[in-house]
Amino acid sequence: MGNVPRWVTVPVLRAWVASKTGEVNRLPRPVDAPESHSIGFNSDRVLIFGGGPAVGWGVLSHEIALPGALGRALSSRTGRGADVHVAAVPQLKVGSAVNELSRIKLHCYDAIVVTLGVNDAGALTSLAAWRRDLTNTLRLIARQSSSVSRIFVAGVHPIRSIPVYNGPLGSIADAHARKMNAISAEVCSLEPRATYVSLTAPQQSSTFRSSDAMSYLHWGEELADRMAPQLDAERLLADLDRTLSRDQGPDAAKDRAAAVLELGILHDDRTWQFDSVIAQACTTFGVRSATVSVIDSGHLVHKAQTGNVPQLITLGASFTASVIRERDGMMVPDAGADARFRNLPHVAGEPRIRFYAGFPVESPNGNRIGTLNIFDPEPQFACDSDRLPVLRQLGLMAQAEVRRGADGRQ
Repeated sequence: MGNVPRWVTVPVLRAWVASKTGEVNRLPRPVDAPESHSIGFNSDRVLIFGGGPAVGWGVLSHEIALPGALGRALSSRTGRGADVHVAAVPQLKVGSAVNELSRIKLHCYDAIVVTLGVNDAGALTSLAAWRRDLTNTLRLIARQSSSVSRIFVAGVHPIRSIPVYNGPLGSIADAHARKMNAISAEVCSLEPRATYVSLTAPQQSSTFRSSDAMSYLHWGEELADRMAPQLDAERLLADLDRTLSRDQGPDAAKDRAAAVLELGILHDDRTWQFDSVIAQACTTFGVRSATVSVIDSGHLVHKAQTGNVPQLITLGASFTASVIRERDGMMVPDAGADARFRNLPHVAGEPRIRFYAGFPVESPNGNRIGTLNIFDPEPQFACDSDRLPVLRQLGLMAQAEVRRGADGRQ
């Protein structure tokens, strides 16, 4: 159909794609939280945005979809943890990307992975529109993300590698996708922080799904190969900028209050969901006290607690004020000997905290709304590098319970 006019091929291909809608909608999709966390500390924070591979067609968990595959591939290359979040819009086309992105706090991420184009290839979006809208999308990301965030544009993988679209008309979409990919590479070359990453066809282990775990493993490796060196280089140059961009903006307190209100956690009297987390924290760190606390109008509200726990704590007179500025939590071997904390009321006075460890708890939209706090009147001097990954895992467990409780109320 190479010589058939566009005004003929466009409606034919779009009708064919539409005829596949029911089959596509019956495919499995992840039902768990749209994120994955790879073990480690000093973690990289990544957003996957778009349609196609971001959606997770063919699998039921993001742990075996692209977030999990990419996170593990990055960690294996960098030696750090990886927090990979996904904002997937199944039917997204490039013309709507700017509107969707405007709702996301892009400055929270070290890297943004854009997976657009599968739907545009099927719709034969004009190449001029693709160039214009992709350019606008990258400009928005560059403007609203941290000055050190990296942008990675994933190419459209071969359309006919998707079993649902493997047919003669799929070849038309395939050819169009190749032209789109060439433009994507050109657009990325004009944006200093953007990198184009070609995605190749994975070997399918099933003919009944659009993708499977092996497909996401394949794409995760391809992306990580290009991403890891840039994230390593960014680490050396910009730790300060990245840290300050996370929770110290002028609207941080307002955004945090809105997130707490949306979660409805302040008025939820159930605390049992956190009990196992704080019990495990006390056992793991050999301490007597722990809390899961939420920030409310400049004060800390304990949603769960054990041991000798101070009450009526203001944010400014707490360890939490420092923890929410840290990427992977904070450990203080002896607060009484630390100039940053020795004058805090609960260090200088009862319960005379000496050892402290804390990890920030985030809402689903990335606002730091509270902390997991672990503390004891006896100092501890064990190596932080050995225990920070454990602290991170405990903090992520508390965070998961916060979100699970919110989901249960909706």
